[in-house]
Amino acid sequence: METSLQPVIVLPTDAEQLHLSTPDTRGQLRATSASQVGGSNRGPVAVVGPDRSLSLPVSSLLLNGSGSSDDSGIVSYRWEAVSGPPGLRLDDTDQPVATASGVRAGRYTFRLTVSDQEGATDSASLTVKVPEGERLGVISGSFLPVAHASGSHSLTLPNNSLVLRGSVTNADQTAVHFLWTRDSQSPAAGDVLYGSDTQPSLYLANLVEGTYLFQLKVTNAQGRSGSATATVEVRPEPGGGEQVELEMLVSVSQVSVAQRDTVVRQLAALIHVLDSDLHVRALQGHSHISTVLRFSVHGTSGPLSASRLVGVLRSQLLFEKSDYLLFRVLRVDTVLCLLSCSGRGQCDPITKQCACDPFWTENLIRRYLGDGESNCEWRVLYVILTSFVLVVLILSLGWTFICCCKRRQTKARKKTKYTILDNMDEQERVELRPKFSIKHRSTEHNSSLMMSESELDSDQDTIFSRDRPVRSRNRISTMAARNGDAFG
Repeated sequence: METSLQPVIVLPTDAEQLHLSTPDTRGQLRATSASQVGGSNRGPVAVVGPDRSLSLPVSSLLLNGSGSSDDSGIVSYRWEAVSGPPGLRLDDTDQPVATASGVRAGRYTFRLTVSDQEGATDSASLTVKVPEGERLGVISGSFLPVAHASGSHSLTLPNNSLVLRGSVTNADQTAVHFLWTRDSQSPAAGDVLYGSDTQPSLYLANLVEGTYLFQLKVTNAQGRSGSATATVEVRPEPGGGEQVELEMLVSVSQVSVAQRDTVVRQLAALIHVLDSDLHVRALQGHSHISTVLRFSVHGTSGPLSASRLVGVLRSQLLFEKSDYLLFRVLRVDTVLCLLSCSGRGQCDPITKQCACDPFWTENLIRRYLGDGESNCEWRVLYVILTSFVLVVLILSLGWTFICCCKRRQTKARKKTKYTILDNMDEQERVELRPKFSIKHRSTEHNSSLMMSESELDSDQDTIFSRDRPVRSRNRISTMAARNGDAFG
């Protein structure tokens, strides 16, 4: 390294220690040392390779930036399309290798930007040329057909239908066979209408959230073919998780537009919102006798909570005001399963009920006598113990009640009253003799007058009386008068 007397010194990039000698006013040299703090950072270098030229048909294009380098390592990649025909889709834009789909004839320019740990960046551009079909040359005297599949599209639910319009160049439109094919990695949901998968335009309906890839293959009369890819991205509906399902007892074919609007106004009045704040998302048949109305409510600060709406509507439409709406309400639920299950279970998205964890079960009192929400609040062990105690308590109370009833009947039994017969006169003995008995004429041996010792020993239950009621005397006199001739 050379010394310099200039005030500015340029250091080599690899120098970390500098030794400087400077003369003073007396002409003597003074040595000074300086260190370069932090070392050197050469910065990243973006590499995308040479420009390319492709021939149709092209289903996808790989953009390779893995050759980029940095002395301390690259921490981020960013691919972007600078220019080119519309309909292009870039995937994995934050990776060293990106994928471009929906390529059609034209000139594309891509840019790769890389950055390192120090924040230094570098960019490189790549140009890709895709010529038209007539420039590809002639094969056996016939041009190759070039397919166009209308590029990329985006949908936001609840809009779930789309038309992909395909076309072909370098061939007679009427003499070309069209075939639309859905990619195997695309969502299976979604319907192709009118058999349009063999037509230039593909009609799609009932698409769901996700990314669809459709390949259009065109074949001319000579058997030459070309293909192109269309991409459809279906995005979720903003606030779609706050939707409510209302099942009504009416066939969907019997619901008119006026009746639907009436139900919407009734619901808005019940929730205390404006009619314009209640947005109907779908009206579809659930069974042959029921219809599901799916809606959401948007306030000034965004969509209202579906759980709160369900709680209000259940208490009103299923209990207090069951006949409030134009049609009878069978069920009110959220579109998505939003139950917390008391933090001890999972919400089943199909049944909208809680599947409790082991050793936990549902609070039946809250479910059937409270707000009706599925939960997992009770421990199974406590439920078993409580049930056992209740059964024992009920049996004990029943047995106690039966014993009390029997004891009360015993106390209430009437006491037997007897009359002492030792001072009966002859007339009374005659009266007590049997009417038709000749063998036993003595009342002393009459079985009806025999008294056992056991009966006389009971002083508590037997009451002896020497008084003879007047009614008994009259009855005896009457009997004696009737039977007087028999003993006369």
